[in-house]
Amino acid sequence: MTQAFSDRTSLRSICHTVQFAPGDVLRQKGHHYKDMYLLIEGSVAVDRQTNRGQELVVADAGSPIGEIGFLRGTSASATVAAKTATRALVLDASTRAYLVEQQPRLAERVLRQLALIAEERTSANLRFDPSAFGAAASREVLLCQNNEMLQTAQRLRYAVYCEELKRRSPYADHAKKIIADDLDRTGHTFVAVESGETVGTVRANISSEGPLGVLEGLYGMRASKNHPQATAICTKFIVKKSKRGGLTALALISAVVRYGLRHCIQEAYIDCVPALLPYYRAMGFTVVGDAFLHQENGLSYPMMLNVFEHGQRLSKERSDCLGVMVRAQCFKLMDGMRRTGEMLRHAPGREQ
Repeated sequence: MTQAFSDRTSLRSICHTVQFAPGDVLRQKGHHYKDMYLLIEGSVAVDRQTNRGQELVVADAGSPIGEIGFLRGTSASATVAAKTATRALVLDASTRAYLVEQQPRLAERVLRQLALIAEERTSANLRFDPSAFGAAASREVLLCQNNEMLQTAQRLRYAVYCEELKRRSPYADHAKKIIADDLDRTGHTFVAVESGETVGTVRANISSEGPLGVLEGLYGMRASKNHPQATAICTKFIVKKSKRGGLTALALISAVVRYGLRHCIQEAYIDCVPALLPYYRAMGFTVVGDAFLHQENGLSYPMMLNVFEHGQRLSKERSDCLGVMVRAQCFKLMDGMRRTGEMLRHAPGREQ
């Protein structure tokens, strides 16, 4: 399939090992992953799209799996399943950081080999679907894999919150023109990129992976039987003004939902300003507590999404786009009728 990875012996003492039984899925096309595998035993079947159509190829020991997403943050371009009992080394962000700091020469060799293999796999014989679910070919949703990628999200936060909306954020760094906070340390940050420009971002924090700060209380998460083992929060959900109202927001939501489903998240929490309540309700979110004053967004409502109930629908961005918009308009109309009714009931001279 590709050239074998030559440094797997050197990596055995650094990386931990995982095992897969025949039929186990290592990668699901369209899903985002924060790590990659280096096969050391067994073989896997790679179901990929090429210029000749759908092809099933076999990868054996020495082959990397998921290196393109690991390097670029893209979703998986093919589904990979174990053909035989398989063992693999796991390379993740901590492995990369250790190599760069402690073994820079090995790090250079590893990254160089990964880049060459990734280039080979993305050459003309492969046809990739960057969005992985039928959205505009010019848009990719990426999972931030390093500080440079994360900073593109932090700059968009600043551009929208501070420059466009003129809000004051306690986390704003006006010299660097970024917004960064403690949740970035354990967060999984996604960015939507079009023609090289970051046009949207959202961050997910899985409750079991680190503290959530004051949001855990404001969202009322402690009352849930699923917390903290199967809950997550979504924050810093931002889309550039020129891209609002299109598919960018739903592409980000779809990516986060797929990520949550794979990590067995049952409930996702978010805060919402009053004007956007109909849209979040249309996606399946429900208000789960009293409004509070968000230090960046102002008056906000805590909302929760049952991921198991709505996840499969929301994970398919384009197929549900029209449905979300129609449902949102219905909610807006019902809210307007409710407000009108309240005004009439409390009008002067009307009997109570």
